[in-house]
Amino acid sequence: MTSGNKVQSVAGALEQRILAAQWVPGNRLPAQEQLMAEFGVARTTLREALGLLQSRGVLRTKHGSGSYVNNLFEASFLPPLNQLSMTDPQAQVSVLEMRQVLEGEAAYYACQRASDTELAAIDDEYQRMLARADSLPVLERAKADLTFHMLIAEASHNLWVVSLSQLLYSKMFNTIFAALSGGMLEQAGNMGVVEKQHHDIYAAILKRDANGAKQAAQIHAWHTALMRQQLRQNSEG
Repeated sequence: MTSGNKVQSVAGALEQRILAAQWVPGNRLPAQEQLMAEFGVARTTLREALGLLQSRGVLRTKHGSGSYVNNLFEASFLPPLNQLSMTDPQAQVSVLEMRQVLEGEAAYYACQRASDTELAAIDDEYQRMLARADSLPVLERAKADLTFHMLIAEASHNLWVVSLSQLLYSKMFNTIFAALSGGMLEQAGNMGVVEKQHHDIYAAILKRDANGAKQAAQIHAWHTALMRQQLRQNSEG
């Protein structure tokens, strides 16, 4: 195999792992020495392969740190979104409806594809959610609970689901929380319903019940959108 073919082969193998979300956006690739040994190539070949993926926008390199997977949607989606008024009620409802799609699919595929280690991480994070239930203000608790949803998305091993979920959770959190502000989460019974929904998602995923997990996640996101609609009706009334 020629040097150029080796570069293409290594770049293709790395790209396949990224497409399968073995490494999700934001992850650092293993050290060059490890990749060199795995693929049986020289450092020059590996660096050319990494450079090829960097030129395509798949990777970025941090000097002295390594190569990291890019979120392939961020550059295309965020600039136009930043020009929109996300305080508009319709924009907020759209974001909440998108959650229903993403979280349902994430939960479904996590049941099918998550490793035992990933299920253990979801289990650990759920237990932390329970432990902090009465110790954090609603805003801080909502921020912390996003880790639970992000772990599920990453366990889906679907690059598109992971990428869009990252943008939704990290970039659109303020929109999501603003849609629920005004006391809806604090009203009697609402937080208890959310806690029950989290448990239903968690229990279905640990049993690898894909259909049950998808339904539970969609119900959770639907309930969030419903609370927003109730808030809007109350404010207009």
